[in-house]
Amino acid sequence: MGISSETVSSLLRLLYEASASPELWPGFFAALSDYAQAPAAYFALVDPAGHCNLALNPGVDPAWQRAYTEHFHNQDVLLDRFVALKNAHGDWIGTRQSAISDQEYQSSALYCEHVKPQGLLHHCAAVLGGLNGGLEGGVGMMRAVHQQPFDNDLVSLLAMLAPHLKRAINTQHTLSELRRRNHELRHSVEALGQGLIRLDGSGRVTRMTTAARAILDARNGIEIDGGFLRAAVPAERTRLNKLIAGAVATGAGRGTEAAVPCSTAAAPQVGNHPLWTPPSGGAMLISRRPPSRPLRLVVTPFRPSTDFMDDRPVAMVFLDDPAARPPSRAAILRELYGLTPSECRLADFLGQGLELASAAELMSMATATARFHLKAIFRKTGAGRQSELVRLMLGLPGGWATDAPVPSKRDPSTVS
Repeated sequence: MGISSETVSSLLRLLYEASASPELWPGFFAALSDYAQAPAAYFALVDPAGHCNLALNPGVDPAWQRAYTEHFHNQDVLLDRFVALKNAHGDWIGTRQSAISDQEYQSSALYCEHVKPQGLLHHCAAVLGGLNGGLEGGVGMMRAVHQQPFDNDLVSLLAMLAPHLKRAINTQHTLSELRRRNHELRHSVEALGQGLIRLDGSGRVTRMTTAARAILDARNGIEIDGGFLRAAVPAERTRLNKLIAGAVATGAGRGTEAAVPCSTAAAPQVGNHPLWTPPSGGAMLISRRPPSRPLRLVVTPFRPSTDFMDDRPVAMVFLDDPAARPPSRAAILRELYGLTPSECRLADFLGQGLELASAAELMSMATATARFHLKAIFRKTGAGRQSELVRLMLGLPGGWATDAPVPSKRDPSTVS
């Protein structure tokens, strides 16, 4: 088939737009399925709690999607095999035959009860490691039983897209956490103290959050020089410039002009044929003067939809100071649900594993009073029991407002 630079550029444009605006994922999968002549293209992500998020190309029966997320993903022997290969190799990219035999797959409940009734058989997927939030999964395509199996060209395409898929999924995860229950990205980023810098097509800084400005104004390891980010250590400056140049080129649709070698270690079906892919950004540490610990920096291409941001950046830089204390989850709860200071403090202690009586003692209040506050928290947040409140807290970005003592053994005062 051959893979043209125009095809790669077009798919990457749609991919990074989807990372900024999740509602655009179906457009990316529609383009991918059209190119691969595959009736179904998708990504499936399973969180640490076992919940599955599945996105498919337009035209696939929504009932089929619901059946997978609600039932069949727990019986997906193929995903289990792909994940096992990913765990052994870091990533895994290949056809179904690289992971499981025809006989075993076609005798599985997944195939017999879910895939076969749709007339599908052939499968090609990229299962990715290093995803944020403990997520497992990746991207795949499926062909009908009467079509030819996927060839190595399609495996090569997924290998070329893999680093960008990983960057896009992680970017979407980060942005989703930042704007949880908010309507504007800018508001949620500022509220949560994330160091984020937007870059235009020349790599120039166009906008940054307050947290990023505080780091840059300190001029300890990194600063803005003439509108551009500049690392103090020469070797780090060179690497930072290279990461930014590559991410900007890809985000602006010029990535194929600056293509870099693409590892095929996770895609042995490709063989020794060299692959090239547009740069996907990267991560690095920025050294600072002692005793400060290095800053963590991630550069990623970015292509927002026209109404997502007013300055349409083509790359973003996430800058993190490991010594900075993150905003508390309790403060985020207060903003989202209107909790009182006492309710926020109680939620903070309970989220760290304390029992109600222990939290009440730390707050110098009676257990009955703490129980009254807890019921108010339930009413405002919609949590039905203490365990649901803890899950809600742990799902929020940020840290704890006050470090609680080591939790004592469970006491009978817990409200459920």
